[in-house]
Amino acid sequence: MLKRNVTVVAALAAAYLFSPAAFAKAEIPADAKAMENPVEADDDVLKAAKKLYKKKCKKCHGSKGNGKGPGAKDMDPMPPDWTGGIDRTDGELFWITMHGSEGTEMKPWMAGKAKKGKELTDEQVWGLVHYIRSLVQ
Repeated sequence: MLKRNVTVVAALAAAYLFSPAAFAKAEIPADAKAMENPVEADDDVLKAAKKLYKKKCKKCHGSKGNGKGPGAKDMDPMPPDWTGGIDRTDGELFWITMHGSEGTEMKPWMAGKAKKGKELTDEQVWGLVHYIRSLVQ
């Protein structure tokens, strides 16, 4: 009986470790986590970021930032719901946006990793970080 329980626990642990949910929390370098947003969150920045969010992010993350955009319907794991709060630093949000998130549908937006012509600048991404924070209710 004990051997069977150990086997079941081991099988469940292995299933989790290799599931997409286990990879959804991207491993972010410590220096990236500590980065502070150098862009001022003024009206122009937020207006531009909102426009960019609608163009690049809304399909998956939803217009309200709840992770329920039309493109997220079949995703596993689902995009995060930012409306209840964000458990990431500005640096983490910036890093994930630039590098993507392995094990998820989140693709990179930085030059050299994004599709040609689809790259975002540092300033644009920092603006998005401000806008994402504004979605918290």
